[in-house]
Amino acid sequence: MKRIALVLLSSLLFSCGAMYNKKVIGETAVITVAEAKMDFVSRIDTGATVTSIHVVDLQIENESKDKEKNVGKLVTFVTENKQGKRATIKLPISDVAKVKNSQGLEYRYVVKMHLNWAGQPRLVEVNLRDRSAMTYKLLIGRNWLANHYVVDVTKSED
Repeated sequence: MKRIALVLLSSLLFSCGAMYNKKVIGETAVITVAEAKMDFVSRIDTGATVTSIHVVDLQIENESKDKEKNVGKLVTFVTENKQGKRATIKLPISDVAKVKNSQGLEYRYVVKMHLNWAGQPRLVEVNLRDRSAMTYKLLIGRNWLANHYVVDVTKSED
C-alpha cells in the first residue's frame, strides 16, 4: 500500500515539475518574426496543429503546377502585421501541408521561421496563407507551443 502511494506521489510530483518548467502565455501574445524583423499581435490557438502567417504576392522560383515538386524551391512573399507594416521574405519551401478548416481542405506551402516571444526564439514550421480577412495575421499553433508553453486564456497582450 505504501509503495502504491509513493508511486502515485512521485508521478504527481513529476507531472507538476514538468508543468512548472513551461512558460505561461496568454490567448494573444506579441511575437517577433525574425525573418520579417517585425512584431505580430498573434492569436494562440491550441486547436491549430501548425502555425500560420499572413502572406500576399506569393511567388515561387521555377514554379511547378504540382505543389509537391516545389518543395526545396525558394518562395518570395509579402507579409503584413495588424498595424500595416510590411516585409518581403524569401525562404525555401520545406513542405506542403494539407489543412482542414471551416472552408474545407487546403494545401499550403510551409517554411521554417524564427518566432520569438519573451526573449525565447524558436525555429518552427509555418504555413503560408492569405489571412487578410482575419484579425490576427499570425496564428500560433501547437507546433510552437508544444513542450514549452501552457496557455492561460485569462491573459492577453493585445
